[in-house]
Amino acid sequence: MAHRYQHVLMVCPEFPKTYWGLQYSLPLFGRKALMPPLGLLTVAAMIPPAYEVRVVDLNCQPLTQKDLDWADMVCFSAMHTQQVSLFETARRCRTAGKLVVFGGPFPTLSPEQCRPYCDVLVLNEAEVTWPAFLEDLGRGTYRDVYASDEKPDVTKVPVPRFDLVNARDYGSMPIQFSRGCPFECEFCDIIVMFGRRPRAKTPKQFLAELEAIYATGYRGMIFLVDDNFIGNKKEVKRLLPELQAWNEAHGRPFVYGTEASLDLAYDEALLKQMAACHFKWVFVGIETPSLESLKETRKFQNMKGSLLDSVKAIQKAGMVVWGGFIVGFDNDGEDIFDRQIEFITRAAIPVGHVAILFALPGTPLYKRLEETGRLEPIDYDPTAVRSEDMRYIYTNIATILPRRQLLEGYGRILDRIYQPSAYFKRSLEALCQLPRPESLTARIRNLFWLGTLALKNFTGSRGMGLFGFGAWRFLRDLLGQLPAEYRRESLRFAWQVLRKCPDHLPYMLLFIITGVHHYRFTFEHTLPDIKMEQERGLPERTEVAASPSAGGHLGGGAS
Repeated sequence: MAHRYQHVLMVCPEFPKTYWGLQYSLPLFGRKALMPPLGLLTVAAMIPPAYEVRVVDLNCQPLTQKDLDWADMVCFSAMHTQQVSLFETARRCRTAGKLVVFGGPFPTLSPEQCRPYCDVLVLNEAEVTWPAFLEDLGRGTYRDVYASDEKPDVTKVPVPRFDLVNARDYGSMPIQFSRGCPFECEFCDIIVMFGRRPRAKTPKQFLAELEAIYATGYRGMIFLVDDNFIGNKKEVKRLLPELQAWNEAHGRPFVYGTEASLDLAYDEALLKQMAACHFKWVFVGIETPSLESLKETRKFQNMKGSLLDSVKAIQKAGMVVWGGFIVGFDNDGEDIFDRQIEFITRAAIPVGHVAILFALPGTPLYKRLEETGRLEPIDYDPTAVRSEDMRYIYTNIATILPRRQLLEGYGRILDRIYQPSAYFKRSLEALCQLPRPESLTARIRNLFWLGTLALKNFTGSRGMGLFGFGAWRFLRDLLGQLPAEYRRESLRFAWQVLRKCPDHLPYMLLFIITGVHHYRFTFEHTLPDIKMEQERGLPERTEVAASPSAGGHLGGGAS
């Protein structure tokens, strides 16, 4: 390699504290970040051997001057929420005279916002644009922008370079089976980036990626990052029998979680297959109990039957349900906040990710509101910022519900669902919904296997047994780090699990550890931020006319 860009430094910007990040939970079991940057590791696998490649994840380690001195080119991949870290770090790299390259979801959807901070934009799916950039670079030149609408064949995607990161830094490891989603939710950017025809990898390809993770020595949670794992059910049903065989052949080293659409509940055979492969939880975009709001946002797949019955069907198949919820739809009435609380409670969803509707660039929602003059700049007072990223309490939409009422209701939902007593009550009910192993032998085997795997993952000890001294010492130390009110409810929850559903004892740790993040983030960040925002004197009422929705209906939100 004769040209000057031989040393490629790939940087993952820092995530601010968010509900998704689990930043208060991860240190409790010695981890630094939730997952490594799968996009960067995949792009790294496309770089020819003539280049030298390093990965720096700013969520685990700082970007040192030594790293910067070594690099000829610095490549970033970022989501919208990483914007602050992305721009700050890129500015430092350009000041040092490095060629700076941006890619990933945020630059793809907001290229004009990113352009001033980089030299090259490599947009859309990297399997198309990255090789074109490297080809030009090999000739000693490059363009400002590489973009393509082509949807590449994902069966040709190489195995990500998991060897470039320290797996022990992470609470879970990511893997991808498919891209795209067949549905048309108005607010979603996935169909904009990846299309509505899900493209799946082959089972052989997927298992090769699992082997690469296994080779790092990691054991524990694998998160399938597909935005809708069951978008192509035919291919999923081809994969699962081979995944089940791989799990058994390797001593069941992993448990799995993923994201899926709610129509999973209607496919009993698929539910059984996923449970047999040790899928233990699934995130589902429920969004709202309002049928009119579901229709408005074109979430038709959630309107085929009872939302509550659908959640229960997934739980009874053996998977804990985490849910995504949104407030601020045009059809949301004043009662939507209490309805959300009631649904999350009745459905026994331990973790409900609740958000205020936000129009992401490029989405059908963004285009509709732009055409009707209902997009607004995000207006916030930097002096009022307590947490690193306050976007989660803002919206760029002129909502029908008055801004003050929307914020108050949003805060009320979070206050209610993340009170420790309420959180653990839902968690216990969720565990009681899960099926028991059919025989005593299966119950004992499952208890020891899951318990030992959980403790190995949480403690980092390869020799940690479920009832060893080290396990109980870990539990003692863990409880000592919890806030007093949360610790009291944790102990009450642990006792209830032992009494009512001891088969699912290993989940106890998961719920205690993940729940503390949602508790602290709610009461140390979100609610104080909302209070500060309200003190700015938000208007009591807004005069906004509802624009014709993508769903073609403007009801009263009372469904």
